[in-house]
Amino acid sequence: MLKRIVLPLVILLIAIAIFMGLKQSKPEKVVIQKPEKVWRVDTTLVDIQTISPEIILYGRVETPRKSTLKSALVADVISVSVLEGAEVEKGQELLILDDTDMQLLLKQRQADLAEINALLKSESERFKRDKGLLEQETALLVLADKAVARSKKLEQSRLASQSSLDDALATKQRQVLTLKRLNYDIAEHPARAAQLTARKSRAQAMVQQANVDLKRSQIKAPFSGRVSQLHVSIGDRVRSGDNLLSLYDLENLEVRAQIPGRYISQIYTMIKQKKVLSATGILDEQTLSFKLERLSGEVKLDSGGIDGLFSISGNNQMLALGTFVELKLTLAQHDNVVALPFNALYGLNHVYRVNDGYLESVSIERVGEFTSESGETLLLLSGVDLKQGDTIVSTQLPNATTGLRVEAMSE
Repeated sequence: MLKRIVLPLVILLIAIAIFMGLKQSKPEKVVIQKPEKVWRVDTTLVDIQTISPEIILYGRVETPRKSTLKSALVADVISVSVLEGAEVEKGQELLILDDTDMQLLLKQRQADLAEINALLKSESERFKRDKGLLEQETALLVLADKAVARSKKLEQSRLASQSSLDDALATKQRQVLTLKRLNYDIAEHPARAAQLTARKSRAQAMVQQANVDLKRSQIKAPFSGRVSQLHVSIGDRVRSGDNLLSLYDLENLEVRAQIPGRYISQIYTMIKQKKVLSATGILDEQTLSFKLERLSGEVKLDSGGIDGLFSISGNNQMLALGTFVELKLTLAQHDNVVALPFNALYGLNHVYRVNDGYLESVSIERVGEFTSESGETLLLLSGVDLKQGDTIVSTQLPNATTGLRVEAMSE
C-alpha cells in the first residue's frame, strides 16, 4: 500500500526535476533590434521674400480684324495678283473679276435714265405749251359765248334759223370741253412731273448700283495685312457670296491665352487699380513683349479659367495667325512668399518639413511661379506655418506621410 503511494510521488518528483533542469539549460533568445528605415531626400531651406510671381500661359495668335472677301457678282476670275502669305497694303489690287456683264448692265441703266430725262423735258415743254394755249382757248370761249348771244337775238328777231343757234351752242360746248381738258392737263402737270422725277431717281440709283457693281469687279485690300487664304484661281467661275480670299491685319494681332481661375481675382484687382500686366514670350529665339489688354467676355464650357487677350509690342511680322505662344505673365508683388522647386509640392496644397529627422506636413497656398537668376523655374508658395530657415523636402517620395523617417542628402 505504501509502495503504491510513494512510487507515483517519486516519479512525479523526478519528472519535475527533469523539467526544471531542461528549463534551466535552454538557450537564451537574442533580441535583434531592426533599425528604422531612413529615406534619403534632397532638402531646401525656406527663405521668406517679397517677389512678383509669374505664371506660365499657353495661347495662340489671333486678331479681331480678319476679313474674308466675297464676290458680289457672278463672273469669271481673270486676274490674281497675290498668293497666300503675301503682305498687302490698303487699297492694293488683289484680283479682278470679268466686268463684261456689268458694263452691259451699266449701259442699260444709263439708257433708261436718258429716256426718263427726255420724258421730263417733254413734260416741261408740254406744260409750257398748255399754259400758252390756255389764254387762246379762253378767248375762243368768249367768242363762242358772243356768237351764241348773237344767234339768240337773231333767232328772236326771226333773222336766223334755229339751226344756226344750235350750231353756235355746239361750238360753245366744244370749246368748254377743250378748255376743261386743257385745265385738267395743266392741273395734272405736278403729278406727272413728280412721277417722272421718282422714275428718274430710281434710274439714277440703278446707274449708281451698276457703277458700284462694276467697281466690285476689282477686289482691293480693305486694310494693310497678310493674305491667310486664297480660295480661287484664274478661270474660276464665282457666284455672288462665294469666298475669294482671306486676310488679317498685322497691326492688330493678339494672343488669346487661358488664365487659371486661381489667379483671376488678383488680375481683376490689378486691372481695377490700372496696373500694367506685362508678359514675355520667346519665339524663334527672340523675346517678344506682350500686355494684357482685356479679359474675354465669356467663360468657355469645361474650362478652368477665363481667356486673356494680350497685345503684341514691337515687331510682330514674324507672328502668323494661329501661332502657338508660351507666355510668362508677371503679377503684383507678394509679401511673405517662398520660392521652392516643383518637386517640393505634394498634391495641390501641402509640402513636407523635416522636424528632428521626421516628415511633418505643412499646408500652403500656391501663388505662382518665379524664375531665379540662374534661369531655374521655381514655385512660389505662401503659408502661415512656414518659418524662416525651415527645411523642406524637395524630393518626391511615393509614400510620404507625416512621421516618416528621412535624412537629408547633405548630411
